[in-house]
Amino acid sequence: MRTRIGPAQAAWLAEIGVDAHWLGLLTEPPAPVARAASPPTTQPCASPAAGPDVPQLPAAPEAATPPLAPPAADAADGRSAPAAAPEEADRSRASTAELPDLEALERDILACETCGLHAGRTRAVPGAGRTEAPEYLIVGEMPGAADDAVGTPFEGQAGSLLRAMLACARLPRADSVYLTNVLKCRPPGGRAARAAEVAACLPHLRRQIEILRPRRILVLGRVAAQALLGTRATLDELRGREHAYALSDGTAIGLWVTHHPASLLVRPALKAQAWTDLVALARAVRGPAQPA
Repeated sequence: MRTRIGPAQAAWLAEIGVDAHWLGLLTEPPAPVARAASPPTTQPCASPAAGPDVPQLPAAPEAATPPLAPPAADAADGRSAPAAAPEEADRSRASTAELPDLEALERDILACETCGLHAGRTRAVPGAGRTEAPEYLIVGEMPGAADDAVGTPFEGQAGSLLRAMLACARLPRADSVYLTNVLKCRPPGGRAARAAEVAACLPHLRRQIEILRPRRILVLGRVAAQALLGTRATLDELRGREHAYALSDGTAIGLWVTHHPASLLVRPALKAQAWTDLVALARAVRGPAQPA
């Protein structure tokens, strides 16, 4: 039975040069249900099965996780978080205990006037998503125009592309991600972040990481990667391998870097590189594929 994929995932694979028909990933309508039953769980996207230029993902479990939901969805529908695994229990309790600090931090961000960006913002954008021991913290550079309008990150086209990318790589559970940016306010016209603005906002981001204690960090773009890693290395030098982000207590969190989806919208040729980065992350998370 062929894997069903949505149009967004099919477009993503096509844009990085993968022929969905060649891969046997044709979209199929769901099978008719004769009686009431639980709908089958299907993978949102499958990785390339072979090919010299496109790396292969390790096999995913049968019950694949759903793609990343839009940032505001989980906060609005009131779903309870899944029970933490034994190895995550301590992190979950610690995060719950620190939640009032996160709320206070968000209030500080909303009221912040440390740099001049506050004068032109519609809304500050602290972040959105799972606040109790998130599996992933995803960090971009700055809010987009849609984010500035509503106050939540990754609401525009870049956010839609990000969700398609993650769904294809089968990386996060829908309720396991916290999204944020280095800058919490949008620069005028979406211009590049200035060093003084990054320096003003970076303590907010570092405090978010201390409180949230995510299991992994995925950083999108050069500015965010250089800020968090304290380096002047290029994006190409940082991509595709694991780095370590150290918390104040010495705990190391695995950090991965790839292209920001906003840059992929204007430079589509880089999408294949982003796919390679996500494959490397997926392999590190799941381990090597087992032979059939």
